[in-house]
Amino acid sequence: MRNIQTLHAHTKNSDGELSHLEVLNACEQNDIAVVAFTDHDSLIDEISLKKLRNYEGKTKWVSGIEISSGLPKELGGTVSSNFHIVGLFVDPTNKALKNHCKLAKEARITRMQKMVGNLQSIGFDITEKDCLKASGGESVGRPHVVKALTSKESNIKVLEQLRQKMEKEAETNPKVKKEYDAMMERGEGQYPYVLFLSDDSFIPNIYVGYKYFLDMDSTVKLIRDAGGVAILAHYFSIIKKVDEGMLDEMLKNNRFDGLKTTFGLFVLGSGTKQEEMVKNSVEIARNLVEKHNKLKSGGADAHRLQQFVDFSNSGEYANETIGFAEQIMDKMDVDKKWSNF
Repeated sequence: MRNIQTLHAHTKNSDGELSHLEVLNACEQNDIAVVAFTDHDSLIDEISLKKLRNYEGKTKWVSGIEISSGLPKELGGTVSSNFHIVGLFVDPTNKALKNHCKLAKEARITRMQKMVGNLQSIGFDITEKDCLKASGGESVGRPHVVKALTSKESNIKVLEQLRQKMEKEAETNPKVKKEYDAMMERGEGQYPYVLFLSDDSFIPNIYVGYKYFLDMDSTVKLIRDAGGVAILAHYFSIIKKVDEGMLDEMLKNNRFDGLKTTFGLFVLGSGTKQEEMVKNSVEIARNLVEKHNKLKSGGADAHRLQQFVDFSNSGEYANETIGFAEQIMDKMDVDKKWSNF
């Protein structure tokens, strides 16, 4: 088996489509040697952990989490942001971490309820029950809202009407045109996010930001106190808030244990401006990790079976992940108990 690794993957516990064992089977079938379960504000549950302990396949697994963090205190602290911090080799039974997940889950449901009301106000047929069904009743996120929306033909028609409205405004508004062209370039899957499910979307006051956050340093401490290492995920999503100089200082001051240096599979080979932006942020992350001798991480950030397949077939992209887990275990005092290494 090739030693390619994805230390960023999702299951049905958050917004993935596969169970933990289904992810392991997908990895083994696609020659992926190591996978970390990093669900959004969600840990490996007791039943799944027992099943993982009995897994006899070749793929190695690691207990992890992806926490939606607030900003660092100097930028505002516990306010909405795109700071995602991945914890690897975390203890999924840690009381403080479990309590965080409980609070985050409750906040996500409250947030979803408000977005459902907002979506109903602009003509969509959607209910809280629809969203909970799409999520399996676990950590409810925007992908579940989108899944619930697009499952009904009447909503597809409303979505198209809104796209046409944006197209019309793009004819006279350069800013809207830029955003519209980027949306069309990325495809139909991005329509809901650009049109109404982002904090800077075309139609305002539909999206609702997270209401529960720990600031960045408190998030990192939570992960470290649970025995894990804290990795800043996909730098491109926060590069406008944290420039290279600030990230440099953060690493210098040990505010992270490492960075994802392999990310952006979803735009690989697209030839888009977004791919150019992602590649630039990858280069910055790699340079800073080398400069400060920090951990490298990354992978597929897979939510669906096809994304594991695409990762395995990505050539040099996948090869860049070889040795990531071994590097972490060599450099850091992590407890292998929370893996099958």
